[in-house]
Amino acid sequence: MERKGLLSVIVPIHKVEPYLRRCIDSIRNQTYRNLQIILVDDGSPDDCGAICDEYTKVDDRIIAVHQENEGLSGARNNGLLFAKGEYIAFVDSDDWLHPQMYETLIRLIEDHRLDMARCSVIGSDGQSEDPILPRDKHTANRLITGMDVFELYFTEFLCKVVWNAVYRRDIVMGIISPERCHSQDNYVSGRYLYRSKRMMITDKCLYYYYKNPTSTTHGGHKRFLDICICTEKLRDDLIREEHMDNTVYIERLNKKLAREFFHFVRADDDRYRLRSIARSQKKFIDQHLDFFRRIRFDFLLRKKKIQID
Repeated sequence: MERKGLLSVIVPIHKVEPYLRRCIDSIRNQTYRNLQIILVDDGSPDDCGAICDEYTKVDDRIIAVHQENEGLSGARNNGLLFAKGEYIAFVDSDDWLHPQMYETLIRLIEDHRLDMARCSVIGSDGQSEDPILPRDKHTANRLITGMDVFELYFTEFLCKVVWNAVYRRDIVMGIISPERCHSQDNYVSGRYLYRSKRMMITDKCLYYYYKNPTSTTHGGHKRFLDICICTEKLRDDLIREEHMDNTVYIERLNKKLAREFFHFVRADDDRYRLRSIARSQKKFIDQHLDFFRRIRFDFLLRKKKIQID
């Protein structure tokens, strides 16, 4: 008889009452049946908590975890404490899955001895649906190994999120998602990719990504400062915890950090009023921005009267 390893699916939940049943039902109805479904009610003020408890009574694969509001990352981190599976997956609670998503991805993992398997995505605003496929068509449906896996962090949207994948347990465990930071996937996906040495991305669109205008992850203003924080933390933790010594990738992360700070300064966002930057920060940015962005960056500093201390 074919062995089917347990898959733990972690679902952070906050203020998604209109969409929650659709999400949970799409997980329950997976053709891959050996699931542990962890519903993390992140202090939701609506009826999400009651819905979670309701589902525990009709499906013994489901557990409900209730906590004070800690944000998406806090919910994911706490959900991992309950995960028993040899495989791990995440689902955002306003999204939903194709019935064969997990069967397809776990078959890829087991057939090709992968650390993770990813699928393509359907983006939906409730009116229209748009496929999100690998940017490079040659990336799809082939084995990706070694540092070519981490390379996709810089080039492939489908590798910059965590919810369109199944991971082996050891890829995920021990990595804490930055809490209260809206760009947590920017950090976590990089950590998972760096740990992974064998990966595949199928061109089958199996995850439905709802572009919810009220969601902190799908809608609203892009928080560029959070992206800066997560990029810097990714670089530092890869060096300290994963012992990354590849100077090429360190330099690429430095360039990414400089670009993200440029976008932060360029953005007109009343939540952040940057009055000054340290001279050492200015030097770092000048070293790692390309020529044209560096010129524009200096112009923005003058235009916005940002002092260099």
